[in-house]
Amino acid sequence: MISCRNCLATLAILQRLKVFKLPSTVAVIPANTFKTIHVNGNGSGYMNFSSSKPNCRATSVKSRDQNDTTGKICEEEGELPEEEIEEIHGDYLPNFPSEASEETETVLEGVPTIVEMPKEKMKKQRQVVSKMGSEIKTSKPKAKSAEKKMCNQNSIEESQAAAVELEKKKEIAFRFSLKSYLTMCMQQNMVYKAMILLRNYHAEKKYFKSSLVYDAVLREASSRCSWKLIKEVVQMMEQGGIPFSLDSFAACFICLGRRSEKEIGLEALAENLLDKMDFCGLNVEDIFQSCKFTGNHRELAAKGIRLAMPNFQPGFPSVPLTYTTPLLAALNEMTVESEVTSNIEGLLKEENLTQLAAEQLKSEMSGVVFIKSITNSSSVDNQAISDMEKLELEWLEVIREAIVRDLSMCKAQFESTRRKTLHIYPFLAILSASDYVRLLTQEVQMLSGTSDLFSPSMHIFCRNLGLKVMREARIQRKKENGQLEKFQHLYNRYCQWYLHPTKNGKLFNPRQMWQQLLVQFQNEGSDLDYEEIFWPHSVVQSVGQFLYNIILSNLKIADHTSEGAKLSPAFYIVFRTKGVKAIREIKPHPQLVKLYDEIRKKKLSFDASLLPMVSPPLPWHTHRQGGYLVTDVSLVRLPPYASQQRLRLENTPAQQLYPALDALNALGTIPWQINGAILDLAIKIFNSNGSKELDIPQPPSALSPPTPVTGDGSIKAKAFKERTAYKRRKAEMYSLWCDTLYRLSLANHFRDKIFWLPHNMDFRGRVYPCSPHLTHLSHDMARSLLYFAHGKQLGAEGFNWLKLHVINLTGTKKREPVSERLRYAEEILPEILDSADNPLTGRKWWVKSDEPWQTLAACMEVAAALRCPEGPAAYVCHLPIHQDGSCNGLQHYAALGRDQVGAESVNLAPAERPQDVYSNVATLVERERAKDAANDVEIAQLLAGQISRKVIKQTVMTTVYGVTRYGARLQIAKQLKELPGLSPEQVNIGASYLADKTFQSLQEMFTSAKEIQDWFTESAKLISTVAGENVEWITPVGLPVVQPYNKNPYDETSRPNVMKQRNAFPPNFIHSLDSSHMMLTALHCQRKGITFASIHDCFWTHPCTVNEMNKICRQQFVSLHSQPILEDLSKFMVSQFASRASDIAEDESPKGLARHRLNQILREVPRRGVFDLRLVLESVYFFS
Repeated sequence: MISCRNCLATLAILQRLKVFKLPSTVAVIPANTFKTIHVNGNGSGYMNFSSSKPNCRATSVKSRDQNDTTGKICEEEGELPEEEIEEIHGDYLPNFPSEASEETETVLEGVPTIVEMPKEKMKKQRQVVSKMGSEIKTSKPKAKSAEKKMCNQNSIEESQAAAVELEKKKEIAFRFSLKSYLTMCMQQNMVYKAMILLRNYHAEKKYFKSSLVYDAVLREASSRCSWKLIKEVVQMMEQGGIPFSLDSFAACFICLGRRSEKEIGLEALAENLLDKMDFCGLNVEDIFQSCKFTGNHRELAAKGIRLAMPNFQPGFPSVPLTYTTPLLAALNEMTVESEVTSNIEGLLKEENLTQLAAEQLKSEMSGVVFIKSITNSSSVDNQAISDMEKLELEWLEVIREAIVRDLSMCKAQFESTRRKTLHIYPFLAILSASDYVRLLTQEVQMLSGTSDLFSPSMHIFCRNLGLKVMREARIQRKKENGQLEKFQHLYNRYCQWYLHPTKNGKLFNPRQMWQQLLVQFQNEGSDLDYEEIFWPHSVVQSVGQFLYNIILSNLKIADHTSEGAKLSPAFYIVFRTKGVKAIREIKPHPQLVKLYDEIRKKKLSFDASLLPMVSPPLPWHTHRQGGYLVTDVSLVRLPPYASQQRLRLENTPAQQLYPALDALNALGTIPWQINGAILDLAIKIFNSNGSKELDIPQPPSALSPPTPVTGDGSIKAKAFKERTAYKRRKAEMYSLWCDTLYRLSLANHFRDKIFWLPHNMDFRGRVYPCSPHLTHLSHDMARSLLYFAHGKQLGAEGFNWLKLHVINLTGTKKREPVSERLRYAEEILPEILDSADNPLTGRKWWVKSDEPWQTLAACMEVAAALRCPEGPAAYVCHLPIHQDGSCNGLQHYAALGRDQVGAESVNLAPAERPQDVYSNVATLVERERAKDAANDVEIAQLLAGQISRKVIKQTVMTTVYGVTRYGARLQIAKQLKELPGLSPEQVNIGASYLADKTFQSLQEMFTSAKEIQDWFTESAKLISTVAGENVEWITPVGLPVVQPYNKNPYDETSRPNVMKQRNAFPPNFIHSLDSSHMMLTALHCQRKGITFASIHDCFWTHPCTVNEMNKICRQQFVSLHSQPILEDLSKFMVSQFASRASDIAEDESPKGLARHRLNQILREVPRRGVFDLRLVLESVYFFS
């Protein structure tokens, strides 16, 4: 019987992580001590790295002893990650079932006393949900007989195909998990454990059809010069018929190269290896063209080969630098030197940039950056800060003791077992106890600052902490093998080039320059693109769970609300409802929240991967490497389980991705600065309790609580609703207030500094800055804080564009020509100058603008230009000028379909004044309404004089996103409710009527575009139902796209979600086109030396280069849509999803007919209209 409380704690943690089984003699852990404990269905306590479902998706189990009162055992709701897709750093492969299909059960022990959802309430909720489910099932109509027949005929075939596909994915996932595990074991000198596991799994001969796992062991064995170990692994591969890879032979030659040249028989071994390579059809030269090396392994491999080939000299791989897409063929020509400029010319010196690079690397390696808060220092409670600092010192020692204790127990259990299982300890052992203490201390500080009312789920917290551990482990590995030192040397060389891109006479873009540096130094030390081991998602999650249990089980705080100030857990697990689900969240103790609120008034902490960079981003040069210096950031933002697009990226030729990578680099290399005048004003208003008028959030204290009431049940029910609404509004205000606090504090931190915004993209290719807080991709005030660090003189046209920008931001002259806007700017010039000089005490003209903060920033630039001693043309301006697409989604549809009327309405054709598609649609709707009114249609008569641009604008705007008639009706009803004289019933009838008329009008204007949208929809429906696949395509710039929508979003082996696949394909494809257009524009602007930034279909540049940017923008749109986009899409979908004609020629079954239909639809490219695309080149208002 184990009686030590600490030992019980550790054993419970180990069982929680599936690495230890509690003996039957161990008592249940007392309540309020530990959290959730996961065990496998067979009673084992080991990690199942490749479970088909996340561990948290568990079924409940009953108490082992219904009379047991020593602990609490209750059911846990199935917990899944949040619906929204979080920013994920690092790459994953899916979590599929391993060789053992084990049920995962969950016992919830020791739920803290402060739980927002009692067990009884959760039980009632489940009963309600269950009842709802049964009602829904009974109300479903019976399937048609034809559908039943089709199902019966094809169910066996579909099941067999699904089982084969599932088995393939399971095999890939398990090999990936085992490779990671064996590599960790070998790196931590756990060779014996690794070999036991490899021998056991090899004996089954089930999952080993490639050399991937064996190569991982061979690689580490070669580092130890263990020929005996290599010989054993090679024999396993030969006995199992496993094909040898270049990596297999490279490891063998490295080991031979490490041996003493005096040893007898080395030459014969080398000759045998060369013979084996010949037998396998492999060339020894290819080892040095395809394999990656660390340290001196490249030279050792060559030395081993020279034992049999004394004159052998290894070659080096050549790296292609140019594009393969015809859209960018012109950029393959050598850059003209006069067009290349430095983005920070005259702003920084070489020694300054080197120092900033070291600062950026240091902050990324530490993981956390502390900055000063902008809140009023006079309101800080110094005693509370002192108490918090004292508490953190106490916790530091508690965490250290807990880490040492739990890691020791985990190690002892790992060493004591010989079972064929994967264990968490090799992944934990890579860092020292001091590393974990630092990480957990940072995590506690972050947790203390979470909202008392809301936090991300426990699942997300564990995942993010596991990712931090993986990041630390990978950085440590880079230090050990020399990659980090070499990286610093090459990055400093890159920064020198960034400062002086024409200095050496070699003119490259950032990606090409970095590739040149890699080639130049590839024979020195480690390869920087050496394949790094990514931990499986289940490992990341389990590591986070292990560490979070230390926080939850050991950190205490004095609870002064009770008598005697007893110690209570500093953090609790609570359940909060989201729809019909109960999600586990972490809630800090109220006393801790109060203490940290005072800390936040003094300083804030941020993850370094969420901040701008103080040195230029690492150029994206592969799909794995780019952005931050050593922090992992994904090229494409995807949820953990969406591995299909990751695999597509892995298998895509490098050159095909160059356009997307270079576009991200072009945006990321633009340096930014803070607009100090706007920042000072925003901070002043923020610290003065905010402003509703200026959209500066007020603190939650500004919200008056509801008045307490007493009375009967109806009054109490009303008061309860008011309190609930008050709590919800208070939480919203707190979230907005914190967001603005972080943004303004970060802006203040970067004041007078130059910084960069690394970018990545979503699965469609739309780009986003990696920093979520300080970025131009945000609301009005956030955008006004940023301007280009490198300024340019306004020149002859720049001042007019600056004045036009002011007018465009107000939104008052959208349908007026440029000449009228300039005239109006001159007319209101006194108001512009008054706004610039007296923003808070003057007439406040800027406050009435659609975008007030950006308008104010532009007013200040106009005033400064007018007061420039040399005149406005000589004024050096840093303010970006915006050029927006005119309903850009419809512009792409009109170009695809060549619709004449539609193209004219969205400014694809030149005109004297800008066209407004919303007004044009409203005119057509009014025409149809008038006809119906003349025919005595009652609702048409009631709506006389009510149809305006505003009523139908949202519906027209969201047409490109596939809005349904139901959605359109809701949008229009919202506008009609604001109009006088209409009853609720008339609003609903009128909304349905206008929704139909709006769709009819759009179809009249965009006839071909409507057919294209219908083709997209029907194709996606058939692909996801008949072919049973997710819809995918390749963008015109070469980016592979896969829609990650499955019925079970956390298991991509499940069938596609047909509804989502069908509805999302049209808007997603159009978004992939607008991102392609932006990328082409960015690359051509970069070649011309034009500063370029974008927010999707809003392009930014200096005032003096607006005309040139607009010209490039129009040229690239025409170039893009001159490609056979729809024909290429049809060919790709046919190659991916269509059946061979010979396979279905005589198949008259329902499934065969469906496959015929799929083949037919995919080939039916919609017809086009007669619009001349070249007219776009002359359209001034295309982007304006």
